[in-house]
Amino acid sequence: MIAHGNSKVLFDPFFRNGFNNYDLMPAKMEADMFAGAPPWNGIDAIFISHYHGDHFDPAIVLEYLSLWPEVQLYAPEQAMQALRSLPGQKEEQLLARLHSLDLERDSDTVRLQTGDIAIEAIRVAHAGWPDRHGEVQNIAFRVTLDEVMTVVHLGDADSGEQHYVPHTEFWQEREADLALTPVWLLLTDKGRHVLTRFVDAEHLIGVHVYSSIPDDANRRPPEFKGLDIFTRPGETRQLQH
Repeated sequence: MIAHGNSKVLFDPFFRNGFNNYDLMPAKMEADMFAGAPPWNGIDAIFISHYHGDHFDPAIVLEYLSLWPEVQLYAPEQAMQALRSLPGQKEEQLLARLHSLDLERDSDTVRLQTGDIAIEAIRVAHAGWPDRHGEVQNIAFRVTLDEVMTVVHLGDADSGEQHYVPHTEFWQEREADLALTPVWLLLTDKGRHVLTRFVDAEHLIGVHVYSSIPDDANRRPPEFKGLDIFTRPGETRQLQH
């Protein structure tokens, strides 16, 4: 969740498959989100990076959207197809809130606006490309809240420079205050290169961190030393900008 002023957005919030590598959301936290208990009240939009079981469960997302009729959903077409196949999603009130992004690797930037939230999106190849997940629509979102706070969420982005070069102008248009990056981009020279040259965010937080990584920074492997990463559900950071 990213919050600024009266704006709140969620990235890849609901899934039930950690593939034995990633932590699942605690049941109490999920219940609080569905109930709209603080700080989960007043959510404006949900952003889905791609349709994999450790990022998106269509049934849970549909249930949440049905409870909270003001929340907008932005997701790749592959994820939207799965959601549309479920019973109960054909209500006109719900369909108006589903914003599908059917992006190819060379698609132009998508630019949208909902309230005080500016949304920009491009497709960046999923990690493992081209041998694995080459067909997956992995969406990198750049979201600006209240014209002040800009956050990039990269989904499961690959580290290959060739995926970022075609969008050089996009990356240069706006400086990000924060990038939520899959932790593997912080662990290799190739990954750090694309984060520095293209994403160029003031602050980086590694997410999608393996559950085997200790919460205690002093007990982490050497390559994790000095990195800002989320390892515990519910961790927070207060950013200055």
